[in-house]
Formats: sequence, structure tokens, C-alpha cells
Amino acid sequence: MKKTKLDQELIKGMMEVMAHQEGKITLRTTKMEMPEPPPELSGAAISKIRLKKLHMSQGAFAKLLGVSVRVIQSWEQDEKKPSSAARRLLQVAEKNPDALLSAATPHRKKAV
Repeated sequence: MKKTKLDQELIKGMMEVMAHQEGKITLRTTKMEMPEPPPELSGAAISKIRLKKLHMSQGAFAKLLGVSVRVIQSWEQDEKKPSSAARRLLQVAEKNPDALLSAATPHRKKAV
């Protein structure tokens, strides 16, 4: 059976783990502080972000976030709660709307 590059990398990784456990090598580690979960938002807070921070209609806001207009309406009417990922995007929109708009805007190449 021929060993692929992936097989070789997995074997090498397992050998390194075993050597680390035996105290023969020290593996590089990275410590990271995990952010707090995004805050819960009321429908009024979501509507305020959309209107006051982004100055968008429900349709434009839905397109920006990649959801339907009905989803935006259900959030703003407190019928449904946004997912954690959606709440994180809303948090970015509230704190730095330009960052969200910049990330969502395709970069156009200059004409030569």
C-alpha cells in the first residue's frame, strides 16, 4: 500500500505527539483568550442597528447578512432570536459598521 503525503504527515504528527509525551521534545503551543459569546439582542436593538448604524432597509440589511427579509422581520418583531453567528455579525455592525460593509463589498480592480 502506497503512503500518501497525508499519511506521512499523520504518521509524523503522531510520532511528534509520542515524543512530546515522553518528554523528548517540546511542542509549540499558542494560548488564546476566547471571546465572550455575543450578547442577546432585542428586536428593537436589531432595528436600531439596521437604521441608525447602517441606514438600511430590511431588504438591504437582509442581503448584507445573507438572510431573507422575513428573517430580519422575525428578529425585529421578537418572534425569533438570531443565531450566535448572526449575533456576532450584529455586534460588529453596531461597533464598527464600516468594517462589516467593507467585508461585504467586493473589491473592484482598477481599469488599466
